[in-house]
Amino acid sequence: MARHFDETNPVTGLDRRVAIAVDSCALLSPEFVDVHNVPVAPMCINIGDDSFIDNPDLNYSDLYRRSAREPEIRGWASAPVPTEWLETIKNASPNVESVICLTVSAGLSASYDSARVAAEMSRTENKELDVRVVDSGTISGALHLLATESVRATEQGLDADAVIAHIELTKSSLQTIATLDNLHRIHHIANIPRTLINLAHAVNVKPVVTFDIDEFRVVAKPLSMRSAIRRMLREISGDLGTETARFIVLHVDAPERARSIAAQIRARCDCELMLISDFHPFIGLYAGRGAIGIAWQKI
Repeated sequence: MARHFDETNPVTGLDRRVAIAVDSCALLSPEFVDVHNVPVAPMCINIGDDSFIDNPDLNYSDLYRRSAREPEIRGWASAPVPTEWLETIKNASPNVESVICLTVSAGLSASYDSARVAAEMSRTENKELDVRVVDSGTISGALHLLATESVRATEQGLDADAVIAHIELTKSSLQTIATLDNLHRIHHIANIPRTLINLAHAVNVKPVVTFDIDEFRVVAKPLSMRSAIRRMLREISGDLGTETARFIVLHVDAPERARSIAAQIRARCDCELMLISDFHPFIGLYAGRGAIGIAWQKI
């Protein structure tokens, strides 16, 4: 599947003191999960009356096509319930002193609150296990970059305080920008001005948005996808200058467009890592088929 991108392969630490657990919005590949022992709390993907537990075999593109084909049917992703987070914590806890649960933005999802309830349940069952819950404050691609960086920190033998400090430092180095195919659904999870929604319906605007501290912000209102992509590339170049970065390009059933944009980023920027993935349905079901997102981490 498209989201099973290649990963870099840092050395796996044998004496970890801390384990990272994530919700499935982090888009970790099965290979990364297996090699680095990262338990994942699955979200539930809902299309009308049908529900699917998020897993590596779930074809996101099929869900997007169905959503586009039947726009009157609501599609959404729901957070892992506390019992699922509790099971994830238990899977993370053998041979470590602390578990850090890293969740998608608490401003958009109940995953953070669910993980906090599970952490309390875990403390009741095992008072010796230190369980922390961290709100990533971000989404999808940026959450992926943050999660993989957090795992690498645990493999240096750091304690929980040091890993969380590293997480907070990494959060400050992350940026996200996206262009949406339409605004028919995104206003359900984003604070998009009603005037812009009406304008988009009237003249087919392809808004460019950033995501920071739990909210979307509209930065441009181009009238074509080509213009929107040019604007995103300018924003990235302006932010990075000559600095090196890791990238992930996300798409809603638009792999060729994503590959083209990835190539343009490589040509413009000092790129240490480039990944391409489907958007997680948590965002993708609202962003519209053809939407593109780019997250990057300065290093």
